[in-house]
Amino acid sequence: MARGHCDKEPARRGDLNMARKQGDYRRIDHPIPPLYDENSKILILGSFPSVKSREAAFFYGHPQNRFWAVLAAVLSQDVPGTIEEKSDFLHRNHIAVWDVIGSCDIIGSSDSSIKNVEPNDISLILDRADIRQIYCNGAKSHEYFCRYQEKRSGRSAIRLPSTSPANAAYSLERLKDQWKQICGPLQVAGAGTGQVLLDWYDYNARILPWRSRPTPYHIWVSEIMLQQTRVEAVKAYYERWMEMLPDIGALASVPDQTLMKLWEGLGYYNRARNLKRAARILVDKYGGELPADPAALRELPGIGEYTSGAIASIAFGLPVPALDGNGLRIFSRLLALEEDIRKTGCRRKITEEIERILPRDRAGDFNQALMDLGSSVCLPNGQPLCDQCPWEAVCQARRQGRQEEFPRKQEKKKRRIDHLTVFFIETEKGIVLHKRPDQGLLSGLWELPNIPGELEPDRAQDWLVGQAGLGEDKAGDISLHSLGEAKHIFTHVEWRMKGYHVRLKELPERLLQEKKWVLVTAQELKNDYAVPSAFEKYKV
Repeated sequence: MARGHCDKEPARRGDLNMARKQGDYRRIDHPIPPLYDENSKILILGSFPSVKSREAAFFYGHPQNRFWAVLAAVLSQDVPGTIEEKSDFLHRNHIAVWDVIGSCDIIGSSDSSIKNVEPNDISLILDRADIRQIYCNGAKSHEYFCRYQEKRSGRSAIRLPSTSPANAAYSLERLKDQWKQICGPLQVAGAGTGQVLLDWYDYNARILPWRSRPTPYHIWVSEIMLQQTRVEAVKAYYERWMEMLPDIGALASVPDQTLMKLWEGLGYYNRARNLKRAARILVDKYGGELPADPAALRELPGIGEYTSGAIASIAFGLPVPALDGNGLRIFSRLLALEEDIRKTGCRRKITEEIERILPRDRAGDFNQALMDLGSSVCLPNGQPLCDQCPWEAVCQARRQGRQEEFPRKQEKKKRRIDHLTVFFIETEKGIVLHKRPDQGLLSGLWELPNIPGELEPDRAQDWLVGQAGLGEDKAGDISLHSLGEAKHIFTHVEWRMKGYHVRLKELPERLLQEKKWVLVTAQELKNDYAVPSAFEKYKV
């Protein structure tokens, strides 16, 4: 029979009966204080300390008891050796440990000999820690818990197979499989979780152009393009970019206007500018190559924690995580995390979880698998496709039927709404463009002339004649036609626009200087000048 802290083979029945007759019983008070703190999430109860545990003055002291090996295997950590290491292991992993029995008459370490039981008062722990689940190590522990403490505490306990060496029916692997259930209330990913994802990825990986040749440069450019942008939208940009700028040297020397034209429509144009800035540093400092060092990568413009992790793991095979929005969303559901995923503490916890289960030899594949799982199965802003998920069986949100409640996020501030009137001004000599200021939204890019407010046709005509400086004498030369309404959403701002197609014979030369306008041909607008996609509807 499985026992809580048994650390030797059960005594033969005849020997035990003889011992009882000879009065070998001893009255023993539990000599080990409970181990817990205010952060403990689960409580593991044995029955009563064995002789070896009593001698060591610490839990599960017999070297053949598999308690420490099982916990370490389940949590993907090293087996603690000393009492100090074991104590730190339990505190670090938020595990409280004690025993059901506080004092009893017992022969040696034999659970079956126990009589005259006085139970421990586990309310000492329950009142001071947020214990989410109680587990009993073995059948005897569970039997005594149900007899003495279930009613008193108002809590139930889950019986786990005993880690005692006497429980020969359970191998270490089988014990680990049963004990994995402690990962749920601990909000951690169990051992083997990473391999399960890799097995799924091997059959479901997306075919993407940068994956066919994952050089550091290709991974870097693709990851920057993929920020805030859908994969399908990036593919054509990536192919065109690599055709024009095949290496870091070409990127470092590309003219700014060509760079912006290559990026036109992808948005967040500082990403392109930072690529070029970083390329120049790489040429000067690293011989035109990306360094295989996450810390050095993070020193480059535009490369943060995620991008450095992606480059280091995918291109260089280094065992580092790459945590993006997909990973945050997936792990918030996997672990049922109540914390706001935007908070640093929540992000740190998820990073630590990924580091713990990350397959060291396939870190890049694991990180890409997370991206694919987030884009195709564990979807944002809607119902995740749990029946297609490789982690369905271990996902805590799924088990609780609360998938759509995660991830937790504080409500964002509402976007500011700006109203604009946009003009596509066309003359016999060309189309009018204006360069935006070097600071602020869409800094330094070319745009169609625009003004605050959504003007009706008569007011738009008045602005062109008066404030735009075309003059009343030119009023009859202006042709104004509505191009309708449009909306464009930035991260913190939403533009609501009315557009007009303006035709006039010529534009006074002084306006080109005063308004910082330029005239470009339709061909130049198409091939050379990068105009943000916000104005796409009004490019006649």
